[in-house]
Amino acid sequence: MDTKAEYRELVKNMGKKEFTFLKMQEYGFWPSNLPTPYERQQNETEEDFENRKKLLDEFQKLSEKISEACQEKAEIEKKLSHLNKEYQDTWDYEKIRSAVAQEIMKESIARRAEKKAERERQKQLKSEAWKKRKAENILFIGKGYSSLLGKKETNVQKLTENQMPVIETDRELAKFLQIEYSALRYLAYHRDVITFDNYYRFDIPKKSGGTRHIAAPKTQLKAAQRQILDGILQKAAISDFSHGFAKSRSILTSAKAHSTSPDLLINIDLENFFPTITFERVRGLYQSFGYSGYIASLLAMLCTYCERMPLEIKGEVKYIKTSDRILPQGSPASPMITNIICRNMDKRIHGLCQKLGVTYTRYADDMSFSYVGSIDNFAIGSFLSSINKIIEAEGFHMKEEKTHILRKNNRQYITGIVINNEEIGVPKKWVKILKASIHNAQKLRDSGGSVPNKTIHEISGKIAWLKSVNAKRYQKTISQGTEFLKSVT
Repeated sequence: MDTKAEYRELVKNMGKKEFTFLKMQEYGFWPSNLPTPYERQQNETEEDFENRKKLLDEFQKLSEKISEACQEKAEIEKKLSHLNKEYQDTWDYEKIRSAVAQEIMKESIARRAEKKAERERQKQLKSEAWKKRKAENILFIGKGYSSLLGKKETNVQKLTENQMPVIETDRELAKFLQIEYSALRYLAYHRDVITFDNYYRFDIPKKSGGTRHIAAPKTQLKAAQRQILDGILQKAAISDFSHGFAKSRSILTSAKAHSTSPDLLINIDLENFFPTITFERVRGLYQSFGYSGYIASLLAMLCTYCERMPLEIKGEVKYIKTSDRILPQGSPASPMITNIICRNMDKRIHGLCQKLGVTYTRYADDMSFSYVGSIDNFAIGSFLSSINKIIEAEGFHMKEEKTHILRKNNRQYITGIVINNEEIGVPKKWVKILKASIHNAQKLRDSGGSVPNKTIHEISGKIAWLKSVNAKRYQKTISQGTEFLKSVT
């Protein structure tokens, strides 16, 4: 390789500045024991060095601009020389000036056209790349909900420890849910205005008065939510104090956890329990399992919804968003999500209750606290204040008007189960209504009338409930109802 080729290779690898100083040191123009101008000098402070580096950078930029200007000047002089030869036999400077101007304009137009064509080409390439990515990946799930879609890191070890399925891509998620990829894209996308609602919406009356709003998912979405429940949520641990919507637990186990006829029973309701659990909280729950922000966002979209109101627009009914995305009361996955999210709250409340000798249970949004012993020194107000602080800190709110403080002389009940006596039971009024229903149905049967199926189903369900609560205590009523059911079925 000749010297010029070697130099070109060195310049390419080292850079012009480094190569220049190397040669200056080789030929003795710069002492080898001195730092270069681009290195920190002796007795130079760090601040002075940084300032000098900035000035050197600016000097380099100016040098490059001067070099470009000189190159442009040389090109212009070359053109003028060429034109000078062409017009050397004439003194018509106006003609020369016009020719130069036209040449420059022609080149300028050509450069602009070339740059425009390049911009269009880059724009087209970018558009095609975006369309390809959009077709192969879910890149947007709605305004306000897509912020973590770029986070693709999955904690495989944590998921494995939790015995949960490892899902790292949207296509793996669709396969896990046993739905088409296009269906996942559709179900996991939020729209402020829709023409088809994936939920049946209705209200049911509460025992305490008022109505409870239910949003029940339609077939395809419900199946996906059920798969999430069975394949992921059921594998997560819940607290020992939660008795709602879990295997081998019920309102009965909640009541039986307390002593019968305690000296003090306090019942608390949480306000807007399901709506308090937002999309962000559900997404955070799935992230805590080990799923990436990307997969957690998609799972949270499938498990949340927003309130909507119907509105007729140009003869067509549209459903308009009236709330942010929240947990629907009616989804098969929602109850277990609440149990898992409430784990830390249950743990904190139990810690406080344990110190005070209080028994604590929770069934969904119903919290019960029982105390056996002298209540003269039990500071009820202070206790409730401490409980409320924990509830608020965990993102929930206590419904003050639904807080009931029940002593022995009151009817003490936990989620509808009466615990006043030595044996648990149901309210006397409830049993009285059931007896009346059985009696009236028997009279209708004996008179030759047809007992409505609705009445038969109601009596059958209530008899089954009595058996589960206390079969021995209500043996007479259960026998009466059972005999009636045999006669009409």
